[in-house]
Amino acid sequence: MVKREAENDLITSFYFKREDGTELKEHKAGQFISIMPIKEGEHKSEVRQYSLSMKPGANFYRISVKREEKGLVSRYIHENLNVGDVVDLTNPLGEFVLKEGNDKPLVLLSGGIGVTPMMSMLYKAADSNRKVIFAQAVLNSTAHTFKKELEEIKEANSNVESAIFYQTPLESDVLGEDYQYEGFMSKEWLETLPRDGEFYFCGPLGFMKHIYNTLKGMGISDENINYEMFGPSADLANM
Repeated sequence: MVKREAENDLITSFYFKREDGTELKEHKAGQFISIMPIKEGEHKSEVRQYSLSMKPGANFYRISVKREEKGLVSRYIHENLNVGDVVDLTNPLGEFVLKEGNDKPLVLLSGGIGVTPMMSMLYKAADSNRKVIFAQAVLNSTAHTFKKELEEIKEANSNVESAIFYQTPLESDVLGEDYQYEGFMSKEWLETLPRDGEFYFCGPLGFMKHIYNTLKGMGISDENINYEMFGPSADLANM
């Protein structure tokens, strides 16, 4: 590992390069890697998957990990993984990827740590000419991930716009500066999105069911609805 950087109170990003200096395999926006960080003891074979949260083609892999109090591997990574440590990683995996050759408006919707694959997709799409809407729902500034990066991407790419939702803003959080909307990503707001768009979303189950049901109610076709579940896979249409 070559770098670690706290994103907020709960999430830290970890950067990796090959120990021998050779190039990493380029990932498709939305893919993940598997990591086996624990080297000793009864849990040394524990494997977890984390989405790559950086721009495809970067000379490093970045995962952004939320520390879960009951999460064996996430706690280990936060508490024990330091610059210079060597861990076992796979090549990029997964089929939840940004489709190529599409000029429809792109809508990226995330809740909480579900922002990680959305961020990689944002980096990829920002370089195109298609319109990109990046919407992020978090608790407040203590859980707001990639805030500075998002602003930098918007400044450099006029085709990108964003909408940030704070569920419970702190007194120090400034409406119109830190966030644009208070509360949840509402059905009413979602219904203002382009109906000819291509939608990708990731987040907690309740968030995803809400997004899916709203998009279906808007008449969005299945081919333009794309999502990923963290944990056991499931079909939102049957939930």
